[in-house]
Amino acid sequence: MASKQEATIPLRFWVDKEQNRVILVEASGDFVDVLFSFMTLPLGTIIRLASKSQPHQPLEIGCISNLYHSVENFSTDVFWNQICKQMLLSPCNPLEAFCQRLKLKVDDTEPTKYFMCSSCSRSSVLLLSTFAGASCSCGKLLSKEMKLMVESKEESGGENGVFVKGDAMFLIFDDLRVLPSSPGNSVQQLLQLGYKDFNKMTEMSLNVGMKEIFSILKQALSSKSPLSDVFLANGESKPLYSFSPEIISNYYRCSVKLKITVSKSKNTILFAEAEADFVDFLFSFLTLPLGSIMHLMSGNLSLGCIDRLYASVKNLSPSWFIGSLGTSLLNPRWATQFGCKSQPLYLSEEATPNFWYGTGVTKNNVGMGCIRREMISKRQDMIQDPVAMKLFDPRSSDGAREHAVGFVRRPCLFVVWDDLKVTPMTSTSSISFLQKLNVPLDDFEEHLVEVGKTKEALNLLGASLTSKAALTEGLFYLLKKPKEESEV
Repeated sequence: MASKQEATIPLRFWVDKEQNRVILVEASGDFVDVLFSFMTLPLGTIIRLASKSQPHQPLEIGCISNLYHSVENFSTDVFWNQICKQMLLSPCNPLEAFCQRLKLKVDDTEPTKYFMCSSCSRSSVLLLSTFAGASCSCGKLLSKEMKLMVESKEESGGENGVFVKGDAMFLIFDDLRVLPSSPGNSVQQLLQLGYKDFNKMTEMSLNVGMKEIFSILKQALSSKSPLSDVFLANGESKPLYSFSPEIISNYYRCSVKLKITVSKSKNTILFAEAEADFVDFLFSFLTLPLGSIMHLMSGNLSLGCIDRLYASVKNLSPSWFIGSLGTSLLNPRWATQFGCKSQPLYLSEEATPNFWYGTGVTKNNVGMGCIRREMISKRQDMIQDPVAMKLFDPRSSDGAREHAVGFVRRPCLFVVWDDLKVTPMTSTSSISFLQKLNVPLDDFEEHLVEVGKTKEALNLLGASLTSKAALTEGLFYLLKKPKEESEV
């Protein structure tokens, strides 16, 4: 299947030709690393990758595509700057240093680069940006690219493998359950699948490339049999979506208010009028990795077979992972600067690391020996003459001095449709807007809703992934509550 020119991973798998299904795959840690890396992918990256690899077969994950295309269609004037729009369309992978070492790199997002001002190298406060084009406090651009010293043996590739031990062998089933390969596991699983011998099993092999990996990712989000769909050309399965989040806590982190307009005759939400905080919250779905979504849902989101893959990471013994990477995959969190401050989910982004500028020692690639050069590091003791740096935050109106307030400008009013298409109301006639709806005015009914508890936020997140009517599915139940309950 894969081209001879590209990197591939060899697989052996067994097929039941009568049922035209893949029974199981036996593969090395290289293939399992790629499957587990799905947990690190932000939703925005998945939509972008799917559109790029199969432009004529768009990936539909609930309403997430509508969110992504809303950002695409927004004028940059809606955001604090061009960088904010770029962050949502190409979000950073929180475990990018590890994913860069995969034998088949699913995420083609450009690796993080670091820029500082070439004129302020020894001032008291140095600014560092992960995006080119940000403005230094001196008025010049942060355009001098700097090399970041690698402090972690895991990140530098000192281990054999990326997430799991590279020389280990694994069994992967059609629903992406992953187990260590052993005679005992093989016998037990084959018996559970209804096979008492190998008479109905045909062994096959192939070299899997990026084309197959993209197809597996897409099918994993909508099908319970992605391997059969891809390897046996079974075609696309009917999407299987459901969610019933198990709420551990109703921790009141913050509240996001919006005005909802309902069609009384249809008992559906037509649209919501919202300010920037709610839109930032929705847009932050695009920067949220799959692993963190499954963590928030306690693994109970049936999005294709992603729940089975997540359970495999959770149930696999830590001894099969490199370091603590199994735990990291279960909740990668938002990458630094890619989260949303005004959101009611009980989840934070990666802690902002400290950075230091100074002189470091690197190997000379031309010959023997080492050379000294300007570098930055997250550890003060790794470089000489260290000077503290401040990370520029492009999500702020002034990233050099202010804390992050979100991606879109304040004040600004938006209309969020039931399918999560978002429209800024800047220079838009409200009368023309209502006329286009072609709905009798006496069918409208307004409600004020406060999305302020983890339960409410999770319901909206789950609905956005599994329904084409996210507002109705995720929030309409709030309107049915007795008045005294809603005021609690």
